[in-house]
Amino acid sequence: MGFSWEEKPIGEIADVVGGGTPDTSNPEFWEGNIPWITPKDLSAHQEKYISRGERNITSAGLQRSSARLLPINTVLLSSRAPIGYVAIAKNPVTTNQGFKSLVFKEGYVPEFYYYFLKANVDLLERHANGSTFKEISGSIVKNIKVPVPPLPEQKAIAHILGTLDDKIELNQQMNRNLEAIAQAIFKSWFTDFDPVRAKMEGRQPVNMDAATAALFPDSFEDSPLGEIPKGWRMGEFGEIAHIVMGQSPPGETYNELGDGLPFYQGVRDFGFRFPTRRVYCNAPKRYAEKADVLFSVRAPVGNLNIAVERCTIGRGLAALRLKANHGSFLYYFLKATQSQWEKFEAEGTVFGSVCKDDIYCFKLIVPVAGIIEKFNYLAHSIDAQIESNEQESLTLADIRDTLLPKLMSGEIRVKEAENILEDVA
Repeated sequence: MGFSWEEKPIGEIADVVGGGTPDTSNPEFWEGNIPWITPKDLSAHQEKYISRGERNITSAGLQRSSARLLPINTVLLSSRAPIGYVAIAKNPVTTNQGFKSLVFKEGYVPEFYYYFLKANVDLLERHANGSTFKEISGSIVKNIKVPVPPLPEQKAIAHILGTLDDKIELNQQMNRNLEAIAQAIFKSWFTDFDPVRAKMEGRQPVNMDAATAALFPDSFEDSPLGEIPKGWRMGEFGEIAHIVMGQSPPGETYNELGDGLPFYQGVRDFGFRFPTRRVYCNAPKRYAEKADVLFSVRAPVGNLNIAVERCTIGRGLAALRLKANHGSFLYYFLKATQSQWEKFEAEGTVFGSVCKDDIYCFKLIVPVAGIIEKFNYLAHSIDAQIESNEQESLTLADIRDTLLPKLMSGEIRVKEAENILEDVA
């Protein structure tokens, strides 16, 4: 696989460890402090390391099942449903039986083999068995041959790819922090009404200039939605926004070749803020324009992303935009009201959903003129930084995904990759 790299069966360089599930009917086995990870936990996990899944087990659950406590830096490899999810244990964890985890011996770098496995999912799938669903057994995993570069080269390759991942993760953390700042401002202004309460008490609103503070009243009045700032009113979402419901085009118009517009069908296409291009459509039915909020209308209801370009949307999504074109306000309004859409999750016979009328008639408090514009101005600068960070991350991910198979196959040398890394650092 490399230039002259030796190859060894995985079983010679790592212990291959299965997992297990404690009896789910016994509460003594669950809600403990031992992380228990399933393939589902890795399905949306984008980071290299993982510390826990949705559920924990107890010491009794560990002892009374085939689950095993895996040490830090174990490479977790899903072996069924599906094959090839990979992560590294950030701390001791356990898994269910959907894993064949790799505990590497001295002299082998777990991060190197993490990247190798990510680049060679097809190798794993070729060794899988099963008629109903594919699975790869522990004995097969042990016999799969993998490259064994010299230890310094393992470390160098892991460092190169890890540096790119670290920068992507830093950008993601920055974006989470930036979004939290904007959400906090929205909550203060439009949910808790902090500026109004401050003025009622004769105080200057915190972190607010005089011109902005002057836009807020100094008292409340009653409304069907409860107490609201004086001069504000109750309205319906459809009064202030355009709503475009998605419609799925014929299947023969879909492609993965870039022919037509990006086509987003639902939350599986969503990222942290912006959707991921996977499928295109050359005969679109319904469109979202750049900066429209993409709103999931089913399974689940109320998840959000933002369109970065004109695209087409399937029936799992709606495209929303304010008539006054204040996109940042719209996004944070919808984020703040996500919990209110949860009631629709319980109304469907199979899964929850909303129709156009449900969205149109959604009740909201409409502020007096100027306040939405002022918030949108503040939030837009935050959102611009989030988008810039996201675009940088996409570039870094493209570089990583280009280097990954080439480094693992020996197509390019470490020194060449280091030069590329210097250019983007």
